[in-house]
Amino acid sequence: MYIAADSGLETAKKLGIEPAVIIGDFDSVDPALAAGYERLHHPAEKDDTDSMLCVKYALEHDFLDIVIIGGTGGRIDHTLANLSMLKYIANRSGTGVITDGFNKISYLSSDISNGNMRVHKNYKYISIIPIGRELTGVTLTGFLYNLNDASVQSDEIYSISNEISGEFGDITITNGEALVCECD
Repeated sequence: MYIAADSGLETAKKLGIEPAVIIGDFDSVDPALAAGYERLHHPAEKDDTDSMLCVKYALEHDFLDIVIIGGTGGRIDHTLANLSMLKYIANRSGTGVITDGFNKISYLSSDISNGNMRVHKNYKYISIIPIGRELTGVTLTGFLYNLNDASVQSDEIYSISNEISGEFGDITITNGEALVCECD
């Protein structure tokens, strides 16, 4: 199911995607472009971003594998909020990724996914960014620079721009949360 967040309808149309519903306050989408689509209108003064409204709608309708297309350009506050949505999705038994064609960003937690993730060689670089103060028990296998039970501090991140050496790499963390960024 495709859901467009307000002006995300324009991106969907460029990609040849026909959303089932458009959600938002409709402050940035051309009304003529939105004609003919089911619309869930929310007031401009609301607690959630349009993107979060779409994520909540998807989860409420039992869509647990959520791919957010875009969400990384434009305003940095919205980008950071969108990255936080990955944790929100995971906390509700879902799996979320954000992609923009050059990057794929996922959430990894020792509490939610047992701290394990396999990434395939679809992108050139893999970076593990701690959320919070520290990641511990970081083990990377199948990478150009493997790690074994390492710690990565949020103020000295050395787990940037690694590469997968074979078909895939395995990431394990025993304590903490991270954003896993696959980038070209």
